[in-house]
Amino acid sequence: MTPKSPIRAVVPGYAQRLTAWMLRQSALLLRQLSKGRIESATGVTVGAVWVLIAPLFFACGVIDWLDGGPDALAFLASGLTIQLLGFSILRFSKFPSTLPIAQLFTAFVSGALAALVAATVAHLVTGVAPTIDVALVEASATVTGTNATTVEPESLSLGMTLFRSFGQWLAAAAMIVVLVRILPHLGVGGLDADGGVATRSARRLAPRSSSTMVRLLTLYMGLTILLAIAYFSAGMPLVDSVIHSLTTVSSGGFSSYSGSIGAFESPAIEWVAIVGMITAGTSLPLMFRALRRGDLHRFVRSIEFRTYIGLIVIAVVAVLAWSDKWPTVNNLRETLFWVTSAISTTGYVASNPTLVSYGSEALLLVLMVIGGMSASVAGGFKVMRFMVLGRYIGRELRRSIHPSAVEKIHLGRSSIGEVALARIIGELFLATMVILASVLLFTADGLNFEAAFSFAISSLSNVGFAFGLGGPNEHLRALGAVGHLSGALLMLIGRVSVTPILVSLGGIGEPVQREVRRWRLTRHERSVR
Repeated sequence: MTPKSPIRAVVPGYAQRLTAWMLRQSALLLRQLSKGRIESATGVTVGAVWVLIAPLFFACGVIDWLDGGPDALAFLASGLTIQLLGFSILRFSKFPSTLPIAQLFTAFVSGALAALVAATVAHLVTGVAPTIDVALVEASATVTGTNATTVEPESLSLGMTLFRSFGQWLAAAAMIVVLVRILPHLGVGGLDADGGVATRSARRLAPRSSSTMVRLLTLYMGLTILLAIAYFSAGMPLVDSVIHSLTTVSSGGFSSYSGSIGAFESPAIEWVAIVGMITAGTSLPLMFRALRRGDLHRFVRSIEFRTYIGLIVIAVVAVLAWSDKWPTVNNLRETLFWVTSAISTTGYVASNPTLVSYGSEALLLVLMVIGGMSASVAGGFKVMRFMVLGRYIGRELRRSIHPSAVEKIHLGRSSIGEVALARIIGELFLATMVILASVLLFTADGLNFEAAFSFAISSLSNVGFAFGLGGPNEHLRALGAVGHLSGALLMLIGRVSVTPILVSLGGIGEPVQREVRRWRLTRHERSVR
C-alpha cells in the first residue's frame, strides 16, 4: 500500500521561511556583537535578552503615543536604556569555548532573571506599580504567564496592556526555544535526552534542532492568528481579540478587563476561549505532525493526549455531580471553562469562583498541579510526569509481591529510564517543599490557610486564580511586601523549574564554600602545629 503523502500548504511554507530568516538574523546579530574578551554564557544570555526585548518597549511606546496614552515616553526611554545596556554587556562578552552543565543552568536562570528585570523596569517607569515589590510580582506574572495581578486592567494604558500581553506571549515562545535547545542537555525533572518524552518528541520533528524550532514557532504564531480571528468572529472587539489571543495561546491569562472572559457575557466567546485553552495545553509537536500530515488520528493514538482529554471529561462530570443543580447547557459550559482554565494553567475567569463547591475547589487545585501535556506552553507538573509516577507506583506494588521481578516503565512505545524517573520524583519532592514554605509565608503575611494553600499551588503552576477570599484575584492585593516577593519567586520557580534555580544558587555559592573549606583546613593545620 502506498503511504499517504504529506499535505503541504504554501502559506505555512512562507511562514516557516520568514520565521527561519528572523531567527537567523537575530543569531547573526548576537554573534557579531558578542566578540568581547570575557567568556561568559551568562553575559551573552543577559545581553541577548535585553537587546531582543527592547523592540517590544519601542513598539508599545509608539502604539501608546498613537493612542494618546501617557506611557509613550517612559517606554521609549526605558527601552533605549535596556538596549544600550544589552549592547554593552554583549560587547564585553563572548560565547565560551566550553559550556559545562552548571554554567548552562546558570545561563538559563540568568536569562529568565534578565527578562524579569526588564519587565520590572517597565512597571516602575510607567507608574503601574507604586513599589518595587509590586513591580516585581507584576513582572513575574508577565514573564511566567500567570494571571495574578494587583492592578485593575481598565486603568492601564493601551501600550502597557499590550506590553503585558506580548510579554506573556514572548515568554511562552522563549520556552519553546528552551524546550528544543536547552532542556535536552539539562535533564530538568526527567525532560532530558535519556528518557524525556517531551524533548524526544520535539527533536523528532526535524534532523536539526533549528529546523524543529522554526516549525514549532511557526505553528505557535499561526495558532495565535487563528484564535484572534475566532475571538473577533465571536463578537469581541479587534484590539481585545488580539490581546486575548496572545494570552490564551501562551496560557498566560491576562485580560483587558477585571472580569476576564466573563466581562464580555458572551457564550460564543467563552466557547472560543475553551477551545483555545485546550489547545494551549496540548503538545506542540503532536499538533504539528497531525496538522502537517492531515492525520487527526495522531491525537487518538497519543496516550498522553487521551489522558489529558480524559482528565478534562472526568473533572467536568465530577464538578457537575457535586453541584446541587440539574446540569444545563450553561452549567456545562461554565464547568468546562473552569476545568480547562485550571488544567491548561491559563487562569481565565468566567464567573465567581466562590460559588464552586469545596469538592470542586479541591479538584481544580489537583488539575492545576497536573497542568498540560509535555512539550506544551502550559505550566504545571505535566500530564506525562504524573503518568510516569502512576506506572512507577504500580511497578513498586508488583515488586512487593515479586521482589525479584525486573520491569521497565513504558508509556506507549516510549520507555522511561531510571535516571529520568529519579529526576521526576526529585522534582516533585522539591516542588512540595517549596509549596509548604510558601504557605507558611503567605499565612504569616495575612492570608488564611485555604487562601494561602490554594494561591501557593496556583502560583507554582502559573495559573493565577485561587480560592478562600472574596474574589479569584484578591490574593496578591491582600498580601504585603513579603507575600509579593514570595509570590514572584514562586511563579518564577514554576516556569523555570526548581532544579535550575537551586543549581544556579549552588554555583554562585560554590566559591564562598571553597574559601570557607580552605579557611577551615588552614585553621586545622595551625591547631595541629
